[in-house]
Amino acid sequence: MPADRQAGSLRSDTIPILMKKTKDNDQMALAGTAEAEILGKLSERVEKAIGTIQELRREREQLRKKIEELEAQVRSQDELGEEHERFRKERDEIRDRIEGILESLEALETE
Repeated sequence: MPADRQAGSLRSDTIPILMKKTKDNDQMALAGTAEAEILGKLSERVEKAIGTIQELRREREQLRKKIEELEAQVRSQDELGEEHERFRKERDEIRDRIEGILESLEALETE
């Protein structure tokens, strides 16, 4: 081992390296604290996002059910509308027949 590297002997050019290492360790400890804080905040945001996503999924499911109900109502009303139209045509046809019969009766009476 070289003489300048023997135990207890430090060269002047190694002191800045040791100081830098200590500074790096302090910064790493601070960075570790900052990282922990950042990770904690990130974790909170992720948990909040997960909660929001779950709520939005529940809401989406409720809205899908509501859409299905409304579509069923529209189909029912369409069917009722079609039935109403069919009854209206049938009524008009019956009215036309009755008017025709009445005209025939009036023609028989006037003869």
